[in-house]
Amino acid sequence: MTVATAQNLKREISGFDASMIVVSGVIGGGIFFTPAVVAQRLPSAPLILLAWAVGALISYAGALTYAELAARYPEAGGHYAYIRNAFGRLWGFLYGWMLLLIIATGALASLALAFAGYLSAYIPLSPMQQKLTAILLIAALSVVNVFGVKPGARTTTLLTVIKVLAFALLIAVGLFVAPSQPPSFVVDAPPNSLLLAFGMALVPILFSYGGWQQLNFMAGEVQDARRRIPAALALGVGVVAIVYVGLNVVYLRALGPAGMAESNALAADAGIMLLGEGAGRLITLLVTVSILAFSNVVVMATPRVFWAMSQDGSFLRSIAALHPRYGTPARAIGLQAGWAIVLVLIGNIGALVNGVVFADWIFFGLGAASIFVLRRDDGHSGYRVPGYPVVPAFFVLAAIAAVVSAILAYPKESGLGALMLLVGALLFHWKYRASKTAVAAGVD
Repeated sequence: MTVATAQNLKREISGFDASMIVVSGVIGGGIFFTPAVVAQRLPSAPLILLAWAVGALISYAGALTYAELAARYPEAGGHYAYIRNAFGRLWGFLYGWMLLLIIATGALASLALAFAGYLSAYIPLSPMQQKLTAILLIAALSVVNVFGVKPGARTTTLLTVIKVLAFALLIAVGLFVAPSQPPSFVVDAPPNSLLLAFGMALVPILFSYGGWQQLNFMAGEVQDARRRIPAALALGVGVVAIVYVGLNVVYLRALGPAGMAESNALAADAGIMLLGEGAGRLITLLVTVSILAFSNVVVMATPRVFWAMSQDGSFLRSIAALHPRYGTPARAIGLQAGWAIVLVLIGNIGALVNGVVFADWIFFGLGAASIFVLRRDDGHSGYRVPGYPVVPAFFVLAAIAAVVSAILAYPKESGLGALMLLVGALLFHWKYRASKTAVAAGVD
């Protein structure tokens, strides 16, 4: 392989494929479990639906903001490029560092293990066989995405269309079929602080809505990116909002707030209440397909960040090489797959994932806040976020609230995440000094 420039990336992602990447980048497995947590914190049906609607509003504000950022910088890397250009290379490096260390790879490892767990409902698998299945899944998806951005995008599109149609069918059935046992809508005594309870309920909701930004990682491969990425973000987040609110209506209709709060398998329990025992296995299959589609988005999108970092010298230079035949960042894809497999073998990565939740939202907020710095460039004549500066400021404030809530919810794990950031800062400082020394030696 030879080191390639940004122009070597192939713009083969269509507008429809881009929209499907947004949808699958959000809808993973969370919507099948998160509503139970929300119902535990908000035992009122109107409040539950209001919280999911507010989460959609926040996500839409973020999507509109990131749409302008993508229109300004239609290049690989997404957040990394925005944060680097606005706040400097250190913060850009720290974002990539956390993505590689645990944010993306931890999510991929967890999803692969979850996929294997759901598959075991059809094919009995021992714990070791489940780990092997997870490893094979990561390897298989990585190979598909090495073969080209088009096969990876089309795989995502196919899986996303299947699951969106399945969600639409589930919502339609849930709205018109009466549950076998009418649920109770008796509301428990309100919490001491309704505002605090609502804020705590928004934390898992915002995490469930996250992921649409992964399309921005691939901006360098979207056809007519300046026009199509804003449209794909708007359409994709809109579809997700309809699905999420619709599913919560179905959950409430089938189980009621109390039943939702007590459920350990929310979608399956709602399906059984509406359609009988056979629905449980069908919904398990839907969860499996949803996780598979989300995993493919992570495998496809995140390596573009590592590749972009290598392009500007912030990461290993060898990762900047593209595959000589397929034009994909094969080494970056392999690096991500290798570390995710290590995490699968480690097994218990829940604490690590919880530990970087707050860091993820720090960079989410930083990426959105970069628009206030980058807007100083008056030469941009393309898409601009409507309602500026209120819309991006609204999202930044929501990101700050998410960071604070994550620290309160996971203080020890957040401390571990802060330690990871510190290690990354030290590595960047060491690399920066080494680079300066090398340049000085060359000059001499």
